[in-house]
Amino acid sequence: MTSSLSCVLSSPASSNIILMSVSPNLPVSVSIAADDNNICAGTNVTFTATPTNGGVAPVYQWKLNGANVGSNSATYSSTAFVNGDIIICELTSNAVCPTGNPATSNSVVMVVNPNLPVSVSISADNNNICAGTNVTFTAVPTNGGADLFISGNGECRRCHL
Repeated sequence: MTSSLSCVLSSPASSNIILMSVSPNLPVSVSIAADDNNICAGTNVTFTATPTNGGVAPVYQWKLNGANVGSNSATYSSTAFVNGDIIICELTSNAVCPTGNPATSNSVVMVVNPNLPVSVSISADNNNICAGTNVTFTAVPTNGGADLFISGNGECRRCHL
């Protein structure tokens, strides 16, 4: 600085030096994945969040169909999913110079199949027989699926329906 006053000493004068530390901007993001999907009702599913530039203590907020669920954790688990449920995670970073904070993850749409009761009924073509008479038994399954195993007389056969 150059002073306009008269009788000054050390003019021009220099200031002290300040060293600046400039941190880069850190784009924040988070992605989630389920350990299982296309499940039967009541199956436990665990979601895991993978943050980018989350900082040393990121905050996680899980959402199920838009409502807050879970706790401040990188994972979220439940057995109460129904078909079509949508799960996301919001991540709030505590990194220095975060951008896009908080970040919202991709969404996972759950495929949940109902639990189906399985049963089988059998009938015989003749039930009043003499020893040595051949009898044919017919099994009628309910919710047996495409591949069905039927056991009779110690045998196990694979049937395709």
